[in-house]
Amino acid sequence: MKQAILAVSFGTTHEDAAQSCIRPVEEALRAAFPLWEVRHAWTSRMIIRRMAARGVTIEDEQAALARLRAEGYDRIAIASTHIIPGQEYDRVCAAAGTAPVSEPLLNDEADLRWMAGLLSDIARQEGRTLLVMGHGTEHRADAVYAGLRAALPPSVKLACVEGEYGLEGILDDLEAVPGRRLTLMPLMLVAGDHAKNDLAGDGDSWKTRLLARSFDVSVRLQGLGALQPVQQRIVEKVGKIIRN
Repeated sequence: MKQAILAVSFGTTHEDAAQSCIRPVEEALRAAFPLWEVRHAWTSRMIIRRMAARGVTIEDEQAALARLRAEGYDRIAIASTHIIPGQEYDRVCAAAGTAPVSEPLLNDEADLRWMAGLLSDIARQEGRTLLVMGHGTEHRADAVYAGLRAALPPSVKLACVEGEYGLEGILDDLEAVPGRRLTLMPLMLVAGDHAKNDLAGDGDSWKTRLLARSFDVSVRLQGLGALQPVQQRIVEKVGKIIRN
């Protein structure tokens, strides 16, 4: 029997982010499942087109699945590295056919409690209140961010680039942060465009807006995929669909 795990991510145009946040997840899957071939695909067509313009070919989930089946892989499991069960995750599930798809990182209450604990630990390491940037979405899965907010300790705050939970909605709450000291961090698999520009850039970013309001701001430019606990959580979710 030929068996393969297809690790599917949104993708990034930043090679440093791919190397530090996507590749480690794939390597963790290889280490955990040595009898399985591990391949990868990205769901963002825009990013795939941009990479193609640079001469880099990356398959989307449909093409990667078709290739695996054409190569005779009769057992395929799809490892989702998406954060929420949103539009990109729906796209993967639609393409999967009979192949099982692992849950996104934040899928249920247990996931929210786990993430709240992880972010609390990071805030403790930083010695500051941690403000994390989620992506946000118009998809119904935007509600996941509300659930995570409810699970977070006072040392962690959450807002999003898109959707209902923008930064403006928590500015009053941030005024009560001890010492006005904040560490900014992306709540995304990679520290790519949103992290480097919308979160920490020198233009109209969260960092510059908060500095203008006299906050003491530091930045932890690290995607979730670079964190060993996140890699392990994804491995555990893939293990569930393989065992079943």
